[in-house]
Amino acid sequence: MAEVLWITLLLILVTIAGILAFLYFVRITQTVENQKKIKLQGVVKHDWRPTGRIDFTARFEDVGDRSKDKPGEFKLLVEERRIVESIAGNESLEIQWRLATLSEAKAVVTNYHNYLSEKSLIKSIPELFASLPATDSVSSTEEKTRAEEELLQQSGTAPSIHPAKARVGSHLAPRNLK
Repeated sequence: MAEVLWITLLLILVTIAGILAFLYFVRITQTVENQKKIKLQGVVKHDWRPTGRIDFTARFEDVGDRSKDKPGEFKLLVEERRIVESIAGNESLEIQWRLATLSEAKAVVTNYHNYLSEKSLIKSIPELFASLPATDSVSSTEEKTRAEEELLQQSGTAPSIHPAKARVGSHLAPRNLK
């Protein structure tokens, strides 16, 4: 009977110790959260403004040496900053990186395409046809279309339909950009 009493008292003490440990943990986490809230006090002089700097991020598994040339999922990041004045009157600069909006991503892609066009790093289908020699005779249209098809095959963008019947923006867009 005495053994049952000792075991019961021991279980009660372990239960009380567990409850006290839980309450202590809750109190510590609340003080840490309160300290974070105190740091945010101040007057915002200039709200978040983009700095113009961009970066990309990816999952950690996609960044290894083996996957440098493999396609992956990347996210465009935009840097922002703001100026906050503390209660004492000191100004502090806060910097954050956030995911880009659709309009910001479109601006990046547009600027990239403009750069490629200015440096003549990509060629569109009309530019490929413009490099062909011009002929004046009507009978040479067949020769011209053969020459156009040969040029497209050499560039790796051979069409499955006749080039003259193709619509702008169709499947004839070059796929192998070098």
